[in-house]
Amino acid sequence: MSDNFGDTYFLDEDGERLGSAEGIIPITLYRGMTITIHGYDGAYEVVDWNYHHGHPDEDAGLRITLRQK
Repeated sequence: MSDNFGDTYFLDEDGERLGSAEGIIPITLYRGMTITIHGYDGAYEVVDWNYHHGHPDEDAGLRITLRQK
């Protein structure tokens, strides 16, 4: 975990991790926003997000849920 606020995690709708970024990424999220992830074909869209404050072993941080477009 890079700081006291956690990291950013990109998850599919089944909760599987597609990627992560160190720290909390400073972007404005909105449903339907397009996100591409290195190593995955095609684009994804944001369907939900939440923040979990906790310990590093709990993957504390921003969790962004994505759906393949």
